Order: sequence, then C-alpha cells, then structure tokens
Amino acid sequence: MTTVLGKEGDNLYTAFYEPDLKKRKKALDNWVKKTTPSVQKAVAEELKSLVEFVTQDRWTDEGWKRGEAKLRRIQPDYHLVMDIKLRTLSKREPHSFRGELPASAFKKQETPQSKQGKVEDEDGDYDESGRSPSDDRSDSMNPNNDSYQASMDNRSDQMNPNNDAYWSSRGR
Repeated sequence: MTTVLGKEGDNLYTAFYEPDLKKRKKALDNWVKKTTPSVQKAVAEELKSLVEFVTQDRWTDEGWKRGEAKLRRIQPDYHLVMDIKLRTLSKREPHSFRGELPASAFKKQETPQSKQGKVEDEDGDYDESGRSPSDDRSDSMNPNNDSYQASMDNRSDQMNPNNDAYWSSRGR
C-alpha cells in the first residue's frame, strides 16, 4: 500500500525554498530530524501490511505449504525494497493510500509547453510525460537501446502461436 507523507513532503519543499544557503542547509537538516519519526511510523505500518499480504490464506498447513512454495520460487527475483522519493500519484492511488495528500495536490499547476508538445521545466529538463511518440519510436528502432531488444522480444512473442501474446494480438 502506498503511504503518502503529504505534510512532510510540503515541509521538504518549504525547507528547500529557503534562499539563504546556510539557512537552507539547516532547514533541510531540521526537516530530516522532524520527519524521521513520521517515516518510522509509516515503515512499521508498511511492514505490517506486507506481513498481512504474505500470510493471507496461509494459516492452515495446506495454505502455508502453498505460500512457502511460492515464496521459495520468487525469492531470487523479489527483494524487500523501500523507496522514498518525490513522484506524481497515479489516478487510483489517492483512493488506496495511507497518510494524507499534500496541500499542493489540490492546486492544479500548469506547466509551459513547447511547440513540439513536450513539457519542459525551468532547467530545460523534460518531465515524465514529455516524450513524444517519435522519441519512443527512435528508441525502439535503435539497436543500442534497451527498448529495441524489448520490442524484438515482443515481436517474436506475437509471432509465436505457443505464446499468449500471439493470441492477444489477434483479438482473442
């Protein structure tokens, strides 16, 4: 389950916006100290949620054996990961999160658009939705790009009648 730390996120922005370098460093250090207890509490809730998920329907011997077999199978590929980052929320996340939405989530912010339809910020960087279809196509046509191999794998899957992608690409 996603935990949104709304107030803490807003406080990070406030600390970062301090124009004086020394005051900004002190404000960010204070933010870390003040935010740590909230994050610790959120981590405990996330871990409880994980345990509930892993043990769901696993309280009988048969359920436990199925769960153990599944976990042993996925263990090499699935790792316990904790991400703390700034990111946009998906449309369905606000309905399935723990915590509070930041005040900024209620303000619609407009971003300038360039003539190519790419969204560019003040640093000249493009945001996540700023890639054009031409950019994606260029990537998938470049043999030195990871998406080229992914598109080749997808094409071979769609050409193989023994693969689910073959049938789904034919509307079945």
